[in-house]
Amino acid sequence: MSDQYQHDGPAIEVSRTSVRYPDGHLGIQDISLTLPHACVCALIGPNGSGKSTLCKTILGFTRPTSGRVQLMGMTVRQAQKRNLVAYVPQAEEVDWQFPVSVRDVVMMGRQGQMNWLRIPSATDRRHVEAAMTRMEITDLAHKQIGMLSGGQKKRVFLARALAQGSRILVLDEPFTGVDAHTEQGIMALISGLREEGVTVLIVTHALSNVPQYCDHVAMVSRQLIAFGPVATTFTQRHLAATFGDVMADTVLSGVEADLPERTASWSLS
Repeated sequence: MSDQYQHDGPAIEVSRTSVRYPDGHLGIQDISLTLPHACVCALIGPNGSGKSTLCKTILGFTRPTSGRVQLMGMTVRQAQKRNLVAYVPQAEEVDWQFPVSVRDVVMMGRQGQMNWLRIPSATDRRHVEAAMTRMEITDLAHKQIGMLSGGQKKRVFLARALAQGSRILVLDEPFTGVDAHTEQGIMALISGLREEGVTVLIVTHALSNVPQYCDHVAMVSRQLIAFGPVATTFTQRHLAATFGDVMADTVLSGVEADLPERTASWSLS
């Protein structure tokens, strides 16, 4: 990841942020949280709880009705212009029929660094090749994106984010529709990025994985139910307040069952 910008304050700072849509629907209400650099944070909550709204507000796709969001000490728009934030979307957000190759998709991560003619430089090509190598998709470079499996597609968009060289990475449901090898590889990648100083925010329903790869967790249900280190926040009480008692017990029993078995198999250094 690039060290194009250094900032001593928080990587992500959400301050008393609310979103109400034009039809009157409340997306999120009065949410505040602060994420340090080199941190992995899970964003969890029931369906319709405001996870996507909060995520899109942090990314600048949705404007807050009140409050503010800062990334690396600047506005979201300023951070976008500096290519400080990258996004890996859900599969449902992508047009898989668009006639574009794997290499072209990964190169899209470099557009913010290209000249006005959008002609890739040697540096751009180097970043793209390194990202594809890291995600083990070099052999897929010339394939049309729609021909890939679910796990391969996810790796392509992760490679696009890597090629961008951002300091903040937002992953929306990265474990949905992928095989076990890809899931474990994503977990290894996340750990590697944290060591490189990247802040990773993960919107996920894979709750049993949270204690294994996350430092922090934010639980939302329109409002912020709980936020803090996983060790003190990912508890039965907070899970019950977010999902209900039955779900909390199920998740925690699953965590205990899974912890000894989870190991990452990709070498992504």
